[in-house]
Amino acid sequence: MKRTIRISILMVGLVGTFLAAAVQQVPAADGGPLILCPPRQPNCQTTLPPQ
Repeated sequence: MKRTIRISILMVGLVGTFLAAAVQQVPAADGGPLILCPPRQPNCQTTLPPQ
């Protein structure tokens, strides 16, 4: 009986983990672009719009 309950709880946790990974991620609050340039690089192409 204890083993059945323990296995059930572990299976719920495992399935919950896969469901959480399958849910679409929420976008950033500002919706802005990602800055993909390393710091101190002079010739960097960013995805930022011109100001």
